[in-house]
Amino acid sequence: MNADSGQESRLPTTIRLPTVDEVTARFDNLSALHAGVIRAPDYVRENFHEKFPARDIAEHCGLSRFQFSRSFHHIFGITFREYLLRYRVIAACERLQRADMPVTQIAYAVGFHDGSYFARMFRRYTGMLPSQYARLYATTPATSTIES
Repeated sequence: MNADSGQESRLPTTIRLPTVDEVTARFDNLSALHAGVIRAPDYVRENFHEKFPARDIAEHCGLSRFQFSRSFHHIFGITFREYLLRYRVIAACERLQRADMPVTQIAYAVGFHDGSYFARMFRRYTGMLPSQYARLYATTPATSTIES
């Protein structure tokens, strides 16, 4: 929607991920138990588009599933699942801004294996459907509204 139609265009909500720098700044000395969790964002960056069991990420960080889950939430302030969902939606936003592939294909490319689940999660984090987001950026010059 643009000014010509007499309606305001609705900008998407900003999605924010805690960074490793922010986390390490909050905690002067991370215990050995928590220090392994700092490797999780790298694992997500490399594997977000794939489906992977929780034990894989925990193993990558040198922790049990329970230790990983507790430590991740303690250090990052959100659950790992929440972090992964946000990361995938941010990746989808970047691809939707380029408008070089269909929404369903983008959903699969960023790790969602169900189109309607993708649409629900996308709407939860941005306040609009993926197709609306793509249309907004097709008519508006791309400006980054996503923080990571």
